[in-house]
Amino acid sequence: MSRRLSDNPESDAQRAFQACLDFPSLLKGGRIAAHWMADGRFWFVEGAPESTCIKVFDVRTGACDPLFDMERVRRGLRALIGRDPPYKGLPFDTFVQAPDGEAVFSFEGDDYRLSRSGEVSRALKPSGIELATARDRKSRTTPRSFLQSSYFHGVFPATEVLSPDGRWFAGIRDFNLYLRSTADGRATPLTADGESGCSWDIETPRLGMAADGRVVTRQVNPWSPDGLRIFATQFDKRQVGVITRTHLLNATDDVERIYWTRSGETLPEVVPFVIYTMDRRAIRIQVDTNDCMMSFLGWATNSEQFYFIRFSRDVKSATVFEADALTGNTRALFSENGETFIRIQHDLFCGRTGGTLLPGNLGFLWESERDGWKHLYHYDMEGNLVRRVTEGGWPVVEVQGFDEATGSVYFLAHLEQRRPYDIQLCRVSLVGGKIETLTPEEGVHDIQMAPDFSGFVDTVSRPDAPPTSSIRDIDGKPVHRFAPMSISALEAVGWTPPEEFCVKAADSRTDIWGLLYKPRNFDPTKSYPVIEYIYGGPQLSWVPHAFPTNGAGMWALTQALPQLGYVCVVLDARGTPERSKAFHDVVFKEWRRHVTDDHATALKGLAKDRPWMDLCRVGIWGHSWGGYFTFACMVDAPDLYRAGVSSAPGYDPYDAFIYEPYLGGKPAGHNKAAYEDAQLYRDASGLKGKLLILAGSDDVSVWHSAAKMTNTLIEAGKDHEFVMLPGQHHAFAALHERYVIDKIVRHFNRYVRDALED
Repeated sequence: MSRRLSDNPESDAQRAFQACLDFPSLLKGGRIAAHWMADGRFWFVEGAPESTCIKVFDVRTGACDPLFDMERVRRGLRALIGRDPPYKGLPFDTFVQAPDGEAVFSFEGDDYRLSRSGEVSRALKPSGIELATARDRKSRTTPRSFLQSSYFHGVFPATEVLSPDGRWFAGIRDFNLYLRSTADGRATPLTADGESGCSWDIETPRLGMAADGRVVTRQVNPWSPDGLRIFATQFDKRQVGVITRTHLLNATDDVERIYWTRSGETLPEVVPFVIYTMDRRAIRIQVDTNDCMMSFLGWATNSEQFYFIRFSRDVKSATVFEADALTGNTRALFSENGETFIRIQHDLFCGRTGGTLLPGNLGFLWESERDGWKHLYHYDMEGNLVRRVTEGGWPVVEVQGFDEATGSVYFLAHLEQRRPYDIQLCRVSLVGGKIETLTPEEGVHDIQMAPDFSGFVDTVSRPDAPPTSSIRDIDGKPVHRFAPMSISALEAVGWTPPEEFCVKAADSRTDIWGLLYKPRNFDPTKSYPVIEYIYGGPQLSWVPHAFPTNGAGMWALTQALPQLGYVCVVLDARGTPERSKAFHDVVFKEWRRHVTDDHATALKGLAKDRPWMDLCRVGIWGHSWGGYFTFACMVDAPDLYRAGVSSAPGYDPYDAFIYEPYLGGKPAGHNKAAYEDAQLYRDASGLKGKLLILAGSDDVSVWHSAAKMTNTLIEAGKDHEFVMLPGQHHAFAALHERYVIDKIVRHFNRYVRDALED
């Protein structure tokens, strides 16, 4: 669907803009997704979909060969279906290894078996009970989705978790825990007392972010190693406040009541249990569950003990517990307490606890910023500190794995402070010693470690250098290098790589980093309007320090707007993570001013030696907390920001408890001033530039906040535009997103690009 953005929609600039909105489609190759096999090799896909080839790589020998005979597979399938499969390569890009060693793949809804010799045959359909309960093997062995409870999001999609022996999936249905057989697809309930306000829950794959910004899943398995027990919780929201969502697109208004914790209000109570799969016994774990958050760490190898963490709601303290699966008794092993938050709250929502259970009863690795940088500490199974594992003026990012055979800890770190956001894979002995850097090249390294620690796939990139994947042995020695990603299609539309920059923050001392994207056909003698893309929230760094491979639509506007003649800027102010604790703690009890000051100061600092940046024509936009900080920047620096787009904003820190760790806790007593300063309604009268607010009517809390702000602006006599997106949540559907992109571009064209000086 083409979009008319000007009187000349077929111009080169418009075509380049449209092309860059689908940024990933202009990229080819460069990233190898490794699927590790039991023998230490891995298979990966090349050339999909036109010339799909599945190859297998042996890290030890360096051999790389096709796993399947492509022509033989195509001939065999042709004989069965009576026509040529599409494209030129394999007719599938994934498969399941059957117990007899054969491969099972799906094509057009049917399953086929591929023998070791390359013969293709139709997979046998189930019969009897199997036929009644599951149509095919793929359906029975593929994890299904269900809705899972959350401290913050209400519910969100999750997937079933497979038992260690592969016989059962565990999931939630009708608020209760169930098992589903992979043999015949039948579901067996394990609990029966779940209800809407008090649902059962289990640990599932959680969404997280890879080093290069890709969304990935992280999982701690709730199944005990012997497959006889499951760690589960009752997620009790019955004492939590309620907020309403009105669905406007039905025949009549449909009002939905949603449990929602505002700042200072009651949290859901999460009560841990062990569920016995044979007799359905539920053993309650004896621990205080009031006003806190629970995170699972893992099971002991004997399946009789497991470990979990209790975090205070302000995330200033955490205690690691051992629990007895037979009795439910617990003992506290060790605690960490901080003057400010010791974890990023959103990381807990994604299952990133900062704790790693080591195999062989060796204890735990614990991430701590107690000395001002995030480092690893080793605790034994009794909770005693054994030793500090890493140290230095740089932070650990996360643990990648522990090789019990060699006693080596593998972890990612921002090791080089000359480029503080580069990510390297490092190794250190659990008993201490020198830290080894296994990936010396500049950039962000994304690692896929072999389960047996024989080697790893390393994909490295920078914002100005597309990804290249290579195979390295476990000491970091290159074994094989794949061709880098091709960006010829991207360059053909006029895209140029961004410029990395470092400028001083508003305190005139601290370095802050960002990216600057120049217009197509850049001419330094010209003057260009500037658009800043902001987030500002304290739970993540926003600047893409790796080459962006997954951003499209709204998330590709920093790549697309320069094609229309804009300079685009994105930066991370103080108060964001992945630097020192002091850098992050700037946000503590001071949510807003340092962000708006740093962003305004950075733009002015950039323009000093870049006269082609026209600071008389500056716009700003952001989504979610970026929508909040768009408005905050406009009222805190009204003479700099001429126009802004505030998408899916939350303007009020009282609206959700996610602000609490950063504003000192509940909004009472000495914390009250921090909440009052962060609330933006009272500053509406200071709005000077042209503001566009975008909000989905189904976006709980955000919709209410946006409506309150537009009413406040009306009462203050401030001209602005408010766009409701009916039925939309925090992320917009494709059609609505296209509409939003048009609104953003027209807004900036009118009030920034084509604006005249006052």
